[in-house]
Amino acid sequence: MSQKKKKYLQKKSSKLMTAAKICTLLLSAFFSGAMTALSGAGLVYNRGSYGESLADTGFFLIISAALMVSGAVLCLFRKNLPDILSIILSFAGLVLCMVMLKKLTGHADASGWTDKYTLEPVSGMYIRRILPCIVPVLMSGAIAAVQLGSYELKEQRRAKKAEKNAPAPPIIDEE
Repeated sequence: MSQKKKKYLQKKSSKLMTAAKICTLLLSAFFSGAMTALSGAGLVYNRGSYGESLADTGFFLIISAALMVSGAVLCLFRKNLPDILSIILSFAGLVLCMVMLKKLTGHADASGWTDKYTLEPVSGMYIRRILPCIVPVLMSGAIAAVQLGSYELKEQRRAKKAEKNAPAPPIIDEE
């Protein structure tokens, strides 16, 4: 495959995919980056009144937010390795986030934490803030999967494999 055709295959992208990537990045920055990380930071910051157990939960929420945002950023590139890492990091961050959310809401319900104005359980507030991070994770996973299965990347993999398996040049020149 010629160099010109390789460059063309790399640059080809649809407007729908670009819009999906922008939307994923914005949603990930808000839901995963802001809501999840700031909830975790609040737990870590107030560890004196919450205890070390919830401070650890907050720390893991921050780590999960970093993993989910990293996964969303990696799905922007049209390469094999970043797409695979995007899927792994996004879903690993989501699983960690959901485990920490379950632990946090369980502790909040067991302790009887409520909003002082509405007397609504605080666990509902945590669920409303953190649960929407599922949407950008699913979007980044879908984008990465579509890119991995795209015709252009398949052709790039085939061309790379053909170059790797090309016959070796002769050792001695026969004239």
